Amino acid sequence: MRIAGFDFTPSPVPTVAALALVALTVSLGRWQAERAQEKAGRQALLEARAAEAPVRLTGQVGSADALLFRHVRIEGRYAPEGQVFVDNRIHAGRAGFHVVTPLAIGGAGPRVLVVRGWVSRSAAYPAAPEVPVPDGEIVVEGLAVLPPARVLELSEETVTGNVWQNLEIARYAARTGHEVLPVLVLASPPSAGLAAVVERPDAGLAKHQEYSLTWFSLAATVAALWLGLNLKRARR
Repeated sequence: MRIAGFDFTPSPVPTVAALALVALTVSLGRWQAERAQEKAGRQALLEARAAEAPVRLTGQVGSADALLFRHVRIEGRYAPEGQVFVDNRIHAGRAGFHVVTPLAIGGAGPRVLVVRGWVSRSAAYPAAPEVPVPDGEIVVEGLAVLPPARVLELSEETVTGNVWQNLEIARYAARTGHEVLPVLVLASPPSAGLAAVVERPDAGLAKHQEYSLTWFSLAATVAALWLGLNLKRARR
């Protein structure tokens, strides 16, 4: 086939392979675009929740999803013996700990893990610094979130005393033997002497948008290569 001074002579096998690859990558791109739309709805929901009035927690909850990124209000007592320090948490470019203290709802009910704030490492590191725990009945308000993403665990021994490399609620409940709610609460304001731990809703929208663009770009690249390799200037 001659087109404007060029011969277009695609071979059957490479053409079929190119068409199959373009179809596959376009399909994957559309799937990621659909996932991005779903995540956009999820992001809007989480942001709307974060703007709502606090929900009062009085006992166990069915699932974490119902509370995720809601502001909550809890009345109870801290259990200082259950306080743990999650290592390798960065604040303002410095490494330190998230200070996590269980709060017994109503003083004797199920426990919710409260991230009371961030504290820097001290000269005693790798031991945790001394962080006092408020005594008596207390009211805590904060944002309900899931534990942060796991960081690299350098050994099988991921818990040293009250210092943890990663915090998993199920692991914490198993080690302590207490009933624990399936969310963390980021205290707002943080406890005295600690820096606030802040987290904003992120449903993962950007990741799917990037994947979608990658797949569509690959489809366009395959199509361009197929055309370029099969389109040659005609001989006179």
